[in-house]
Formats: sequence, structure tokens, C-alpha cells
Amino acid sequence: MPTDPERFRPHFFIDERMRVRIWPEATARALGIPEARATGRPCWELFDGAGCGACRSDARDASPASRCARLPAAQGEGGWLAWLPPARIAGGSPGSAFHESLLLRGVLAECLARHSLDETLEAIRGACAADDCELFLLAPGGMDVVLRGCVGQDRTAFLERTRMPLGIGYPGWITATGKPLTTNEFQADHRFQRESVKRSGIRTFIGVPLVEHDRVMGYLGLGWKDEGIPVDWGLHLLGAAHPIAVAAARLTHGAPRLSAPRAPTIRCLGAFAIVGQARTLGVAAFPRRKALDLLRHLILARGTAMSRDALIEHLWPEIDPESGANRLHVALHALRGVLRQALPGGGESLVQHRHGHYRIDVDALGPVDAFVFADALDDARRRAREDDPDGALGCLEQALPLYQGELFADAEDVAFEAPRQRFRHRHREALQLLVDLHLRRGRADAAIEALTRAREFTVVDTDWHDALTRKVLERGRLQGGRAVRSRP
Repeated sequence: MPTDPERFRPHFFIDERMRVRIWPEATARALGIPEARATGRPCWELFDGAGCGACRSDARDASPASRCARLPAAQGEGGWLAWLPPARIAGGSPGSAFHESLLLRGVLAECLARHSLDETLEAIRGACAADDCELFLLAPGGMDVVLRGCVGQDRTAFLERTRMPLGIGYPGWITATGKPLTTNEFQADHRFQRESVKRSGIRTFIGVPLVEHDRVMGYLGLGWKDEGIPVDWGLHLLGAAHPIAVAAARLTHGAPRLSAPRAPTIRCLGAFAIVGQARTLGVAAFPRRKALDLLRHLILARGTAMSRDALIEHLWPEIDPESGANRLHVALHALRGVLRQALPGGGESLVQHRHGHYRIDVDALGPVDAFVFADALDDARRRAREDDPDGALGCLEQALPLYQGELFADAEDVAFEAPRQRFRHRHREALQLLVDLHLRRGRADAAIEALTRAREFTVVDTDWHDALTRKVLERGRLQGGRAVRSRP
């Protein structure tokens, strides 16, 4: 009785000159290209101009899902292992899918040997032709999960929310249940909580639990802007990548650390400052402005690593890589010197550099007002959905006083405008939720008081603020409540 063909992605080995070195039988059958015709030829000549993004410069600007993937072959073999784009997924004989996953696990083990979580995630993303990849780990206490690694072209969007309670969003739900989630209709999936990621254009998403010794420790997720990605194929590959991702998470970061709640020591909303035990350091404490901008970028990454190239692009756009690397080294040295003043002995350990990636230990650095604000707002939204208005109001009372101005208000670098705009929207979201909660209780006076206080102590959009104030006054009249006049 014939068996159904297994879905796999045709793959092959190429040498340093991009010429086919090994052409597996399954690939030959799926593509109708015999081994004798393929071996020794440049790979891009075999595919009717479809192009191999790993080899041809004219294909590199295309979506990852439309390009071939390439990873270094296992140690001692030399060259690369290349996969055709997901659109070329074919039916093969029994064992084809298993062989593909076995090869993937082998080359990912090479990345793991470098002891870098982000390099491993980048390899997983590239091998699966995904646009983005993220990894969350369970926090101590077991009540929420924390982002520990994120790579891809939409990394900033994924950083919108880096901590989630169990059961909330893809990371929280998958970690809580131990079950995967998949969708080819990502834009309509209400289970995913980060709207900025939806705005980036993701169409397909696959998330799987990370399990160690029968215990779920977190989640691994991949996103594609192509809605035609077969989710069964993606689940199969993530199954192969699973043990490598678990090992990389343990080797690189170990279990996330959470400090006891205390007053923020890093002020990012408004004028930047580091509040240390002995002194407070403001902008004037940084002799090099780029050292401060480097710190700001690393803080915004919230503990995940940033590549050298990404930092150079942020700090010195259009500079050549060699000059940029030298300048980054100087800025890093200056930054560590300033941090030693605020936190003696912490300069070297706080800012870590490994294999071309840089990260800051935000848990050791201390609470950051921007993250305390964002997390409190997330909790307020969750409590409001759960019909807990008192709890939601308590969270907002914690969040709103922290917003003392725009993110990095004293920074001139245009690279901060996108995250600044994001926090601006979140502040507006917090005020809107606060007003809605007060109106739900019939307290138009409290809503007006909150809006007035916001206008006095922070910069708000005047037109939006006035429109919301008029809405509250009108609602107060309809409810017969006492409306307080807004001061100019």
C-alpha cells in the first residue's frame, strides 16, 4: 500500500564557490534534476532564475520566505547547507522530512557552540526563512514570562511588550498550557497581544513550548509575512530546533532574575538620569554623547543582545564598518567608565560583549521607569478585561506618575523617535483607560481631574486632550454628575 509523500524542503550542499557539492536523492526526485546535472554547477543556475538569496546579491532584498536559506555545514564538512524557499516545499519519500530536520539540528549545534542565544535564534530564523524569531523564558515565581532573545527585521515592534503573565498572549498561553499555537491569519488572531507586530505585516506565526525535563520553561516563536507558509512544516522544523534553543537559553542567560520591586533607578521618561546609591548621574556625567546614546539603545533592548552592525547603524549611519567598530569600542569604554561611578564594580559586568553582540543586564542595572510604566499599563489593561476596575485603577496610579516627559526627551538622535512615539501612544492609552474607568463608575469629576493633572505635568496632544475633555464633560452632564471645569 503506497504511503503519502512527506512534506520537506529540498536541500543540498554547496562549496565556498557556491557550486553544488552534494545533491541528495530526495532533492533530485522532488525537483526532477538528476545528480549528474546538478553537481559542480553554481546553484542559482539550476532554478530557472528563481535565485538563491544566499548566493545572488539581487535576491537579498526579497522577503526571507522567497529566498533560499544557507547555514554553515557541520564541522569538518566545509561549505554550506542550503534550502530552497518554502514555496518549493515538495512531497518526498518516507524519511525526507526527518532527514531535513536532522540536518537542521546538526548545523544549529554549530551555532550553539558559539554560546550566543541571539546567534542561535538568528540561525533558526534564517533556516526557517522567517522574518522574525523570539524566545521567552519563565520568570522566577512562575507567574509570567520574560523576553530573552529577539532577532529579525521587526525587532523593535516585538519589543513593545517584553513581559507577559501566564495565559496572556502567545508567550504566556503556550508556556502555561505546554501546547503550540499556529495561524496563517495572524492579523485576525486576538490571542497575540502586540499590535505593533501586527502593523509590521506578519501573516503566519508559529509558537512552540520549550520543555526541559518535562517542565515548560518558556516559548519559541517564528513569524512570516507570507501567509502561505505550511504550519505543519514549520512545526516539524521547530521541533528539530527545540533542544538547541533550550540549550542556548540555558548557556547564555540561565534563568531570568527578578529583583524585588523598588523605586525606579533609571529614568528614561523625561530627562535621562541614573540614580545610584551614592549619587545621581545625568547627561552631563557622560563625556561622550555617543556613550550615552549607546546606553539608551541597550536599555531599550531590555536585556536582549544587539548586534555590532545594528548599533553602528543606529549611532553612526552611513559610516564604513571598520570605522564604526572602532568608534563603538571607544563609546563602550567610556560608557563602562561612567557606569562604574554609579554602580561601583558594575561597569564590566553590566554591559556584556560576546561574539559581536552587546547586551546590558537590566535586572542588575535596576528598575527602569519606562518599563515599570509599560508593565503597569499592561497589567491595568488585563485587569480591566477581567472586570477588575479597582485593580486596573491601582495599576494606572502606579504607571501615570512615572511619565514625566517624552522618552529620552534630552536626546537629539532621530533613531529614538520611533520608540519615543510608541511611549507617547502608550501614555495616551493609559489616560484613555483611566478616563473610561472613572466614567464607568459615573465619576466625571475624577476623569477631568486626571486629564487636568496630565496636561499640567506632561506634554500631551492638545487637540486629543481637548476632545477627550469635551467627551467627559458631556458624559458628566448626561449622568447628572458634577463636572469639574478644566483649567486652561
